[in-house]
Amino acid sequence: MSRNTPARRAVRAAVVICAGAVLVAAVIGAGRAVSLREDVLHRSSSAGAGVTYPYQGTRHAADLLLVEVTRIVGTSYELRLGPGADTYHYPVELHFGGAEPRVRHVRWDPDGVAVDFADGNSVHVAADNFRSTR
Repeated sequence: MSRNTPARRAVRAAVVICAGAVLVAAVIGAGRAVSLREDVLHRSSSAGAGVTYPYQGTRHAADLLLVEVTRIVGTSYELRLGPGADTYHYPVELHFGGAEPRVRHVRWDPDGVAVDFADGNSVHVAADNFRSTR
């Protein structure tokens, strides 16, 4: 009796296909999670506007970074906000299309921050989202 029957070959092929699909899914999942490179395109601080935010009984300035993030699956852009946004931050993913976003103006106020971009898009982030990201 042959050990390499059509049924065994079909099962083996199905196992190889499933393993390949799992491997592809893992690469795509890891590709979204792992940054290959991060470049800060714009940096702003609420201290320059004289605005601080309360956190644990004291007041702190907040930072805003526009970051280009390169991953296996492509390039994306995000705002990072918070006191010391280089380390801990509240992320805001930007989906304006393919072009690199360029910050035109940043307005800090006690309720949050508004960012206007050169292409006419704008984003407002409430201070409650980023003032306690330490």
